[in-house]
Amino acid sequence: MPDPSPSGAARKLPAELARLLHDLRGPLNSAVMHLEVLKRTVAEDPASADSLRTVLQQLARLSDMLPAAFSVAALEATVPAPVSLKALVDRARQQPGLEAVTVADATWPDVEGDSALLELAIVHLLRNATEATPAGARPPEVSAAVEPDGVALSVRDWGGGLPTANVKILGRLLYSTKAGHRGIGLVIVERVARLHAGSFTVEAVPDGTRAILRLGSRAAASDSG
Repeated sequence: MPDPSPSGAARKLPAELARLLHDLRGPLNSAVMHLEVLKRTVAEDPASADSLRTVLQQLARLSDMLPAAFSVAALEATVPAPVSLKALVDRARQQPGLEAVTVADATWPDVEGDSALLELAIVHLLRNATEATPAGARPPEVSAAVEPDGVALSVRDWGGGLPTANVKILGRLLYSTKAGHRGIGLVIVERVARLHAGSFTVEAVPDGTRAILRLGSRAAASDSG
C-alpha cells in the first residue's frame, strides 16, 4: 500500500481492503493485457487505434487511483483524546522542507481528536503552502482560533494562488496543479476534517491562499499557551 503520509502517520491498509484491492487489480490487469493484444489489429485504423489508446490511458489512470482511493478510505479515527494543536504543528514543522513555516504568536487551543490523523493533515497543508511559496517570498504562516462551533486551523501562504478555491475540484483524487505530485494531500485533509466533525475550505486572499481545517465542536477542548 502506498503511504499517503509524508510523516508516515497513516495506518496500514486493513487486511480486508488489501484483499479487495488485490481482487480488483486482477481483472484490471487482464483487461490491459488483452487490449495491448488488440492494438495490433487496429494499427491501420487511426480512429480505432486512437480510441484504444484512450481506453488504455484511462485504465492506467484507474490503476493509479485505486490504491490512492483505498489508502484514503482506510483512514479512520481512533478514540479521541486531548491533544495540543500547537504540539502537532511543531512536530509537522520538523518534516524536511517545512522548517521555515512560521507559527502565529497567540494562545493555541487544545483539541480532542486523533493526533496521528491531525498531524497527517497538518503536514499536507504545510507542504502545499511551502511548495506554493516562491523563493525569497514570505514563508507560510499557521495559526489557530476557537470558533463558536469548534476550532479552525489556518495555513496562509504568499504564493501565486490557486486556479480555483473550489474544494470539490481541488479535492479530486489525483488532481494536482504541480507536476510530479500525486494529488492526494487535500483529499486526505478533507477526510481527516470529516472524521473530526469538521470541514476543509480554501480561500483566495491577496497575494496567496488560505487553507482552513475546521474541527467540529466535539473536537474542541480548551485553550493553552
